[in-house]
Amino acid sequence: MLTPQSLRVYSSVTVAVRRVYMQPGVGGGLEMRLILAGKAGGGKSATGNTLLGECVFESKLSTQPVTVSCASAQGHWDGEDFTVVDTADIFNPGSPSSEVHQEIIRCIRLSSPGPHALLLVTQLGRFTQEDEEAAERLQDIFGADVLQHTIIIFTRAEELGERSLHDYVSCTDNKALRKLIERCGNRYCGFNNRAVGAERDHQVMELMGMVRCMVQVNGDRYYSNEMYLEPILTEEKVAYHMERYRAGRIKRARFSWRPSRRVVLACALIVLIIIVITLGILIARL
Repeated sequence: MLTPQSLRVYSSVTVAVRRVYMQPGVGGGLEMRLILAGKAGGGKSATGNTLLGECVFESKLSTQPVTVSCASAQGHWDGEDFTVVDTADIFNPGSPSSEVHQEIIRCIRLSSPGPHALLLVTQLGRFTQEDEEAAERLQDIFGADVLQHTIIIFTRAEELGERSLHDYVSCTDNKALRKLIERCGNRYCGFNNRAVGAERDHQVMELMGMVRCMVQVNGDRYYSNEMYLEPILTEEKVAYHMERYRAGRIKRARFSWRPSRRVVLACALIVLIIIVITLGILIARL
């Protein structure tokens, strides 16, 4: 469990963390790198502060993006260091500007050589078209396979009351949210960013345990793509890789569609009705 004595936070806003760590199962320690993703105003910075146990990232209620530049901070949990990267408004579905490309480069640098987990933050009960588009932009930046390394964080978990998050997810009628959760391997976690003490510690423990399990499932590897491998990542290269990832995402979406059981049954019923009517007409003509 986290305690004030065991949690250390180091601000690293302007300098990327560039130390080398052994992967679990190899020997030595592991510094997990976590990227906060999602639409502007969804609670990314507040979630980062909850993880760190201290107000490092600026967070306030606003209709405009509060985080104007990607930043990182370092914390300590269960004997290991971890780095949290808070992101600027790079998941907006609009056409990427030069400023967005620069912030993507900064995000890549701060999380180099690659993140162990991406935390896609959304508000409980408020998964909108903007959230769906932010999830698509996440894949356009990091590649479609990034969802295998993604955990969905529902903020405002206190609004669940006596209801469990599992019940909420199981009963939601939001098809886009259900599909996204499925593509993320059914990994999700609830956060009350106003929680303190033991409640906050329990949230962090649950999430970090989930991250560890996910890393093990992914072969004890962090996630990486071509952008991380570029010796010098420029705006032109960011745009090139994003266009490739976007095309791949769209192509995959086209070929991954499968009709639901209800659709199949409905089509079969229609075909059966047509056959019966046709036979009736033929018999009547005899």
